[in-house]
Amino acid sequence: MRTQKLDLDRREFSSWWAPFEQELIRINQQEHIGWAVPTSNKTFKLKFTPFSQHYNNYTYIIPSPDLMPPNNICVEIKPSEIVQKIKLDENSIFGKYENYCIVDSVKEYKLGIPKPDIDKKDILYYCSENWVGAHDDHLDEMLALQLVSCPSSLFGKGGLGAVASKISKHGNLVKSIVPELRSTYNGIIASNFQKMNDRYYFNLIKNPSNIDSIKQERKRASCEINYCKPCLTFEEAQLTTNNIQIQIPMLITRAKYKKSNAMSEKYLLLQYQLTALMYTPNFDDVKKYKDNISKVIEQHEINPIFNIDTNSINKLALSFARLDLNNKLSNQEINQSVDLFFHLWNDWEPYISEINSIKKSRSTMQATDINSNMTHDEQRFLVELRKLHDETNEKWIDREILEQRLENKIRNNDLFEIAEHLCNLSFIIQNNKYSKFQRLDDV
Repeated sequence: MRTQKLDLDRREFSSWWAPFEQELIRINQQEHIGWAVPTSNKTFKLKFTPFSQHYNNYTYIIPSPDLMPPNNICVEIKPSEIVQKIKLDENSIFGKYENYCIVDSVKEYKLGIPKPDIDKKDILYYCSENWVGAHDDHLDEMLALQLVSCPSSLFGKGGLGAVASKISKHGNLVKSIVPELRSTYNGIIASNFQKMNDRYYFNLIKNPSNIDSIKQERKRASCEINYCKPCLTFEEAQLTTNNIQIQIPMLITRAKYKKSNAMSEKYLLLQYQLTALMYTPNFDDVKKYKDNISKVIEQHEINPIFNIDTNSINKLALSFARLDLNNKLSNQEINQSVDLFFHLWNDWEPYISEINSIKKSRSTMQATDINSNMTHDEQRFLVELRKLHDETNEKWIDREILEQRLENKIRNNDLFEIAEHLCNLSFIIQNNKYSKFQRLDDV
């Protein structure tokens, strides 16, 4: 029987909603509070929660564009006039609306995030309920980390990428991992999140065209993009990591999949996921951020198995903080990410090392070779960024200023693509959706 997907818009009330959502729905019965979604240049609606398409009954009309709240921000509305069940004449200056509210003022609403009804050890169990011995391969942690994702931060957009393989009793990678993973993800990730969403997006990559799709979506979307690519051969493990960033190497050697028609208590898992996605942990000390990158690069110089995003440990650390429902990143999450990342990485070593093409991997990702592999445009980008730092003595350089300096100096005019690549190589860090940059060695 096919696993029935979770649907965020068809949830039963009470336990199917996270505690903070239940609180918002109760507040909305009396107050005008919710997530703003513009419907025109002078009107917007309020969603009950950021994870549902349920709106309250009012259309909010603003007297000035300056009052339009940012998209998908929780706001509180002070109305100057409320009209219920009346349609304005078409000649009215406000247009033609039913159940409308003329806005007097808008302010951001500071929402409390109550804890869900389960804790971290429970979510690890429910994520991997369809696997026997999941903890032996850290599969429970890997699924849970992917479920809560990681928030956008200095080093780019949020989201985690995974490469997964299963080892048969004969020591080969087997195709059975594909339907097993598909069934697992369908059971724990709502169908709404498996298509482009405002907050969190997941894609199980099954062919090369899916990889190209992920690359394009990473450029356009501002949400947290997560993906998992099953690998069926030794060579494919390397080819995959050369195409997209990988933070989670999942190698299933002991865990066994068991078929199940439905997962028990999946509403509790949904509660935890939605609550965790409301947390925005970040590094309070940029030195920690730089130290983690150094650890990845040093380890890679010793044994370059994967073409690994050098921010892998940082992304895992932010995800661990979310998994712990913590807004403040601590050394505990950083140490967890370091230990788990290299433990899983080392599990792959005996399999990847068997193939002759490991030499090709070594030649493409040596940290000492990054400079020589940089394009002319990327080198020019870094040169001009350094000049602007020196000339202005500013910590952050605005993208618009950098664009002016680079006009007619680079062959590729897509600064976003250049900046994203340099960010992944840990030469720069970004802020406010790539609107500001600084060189990492200037931090």
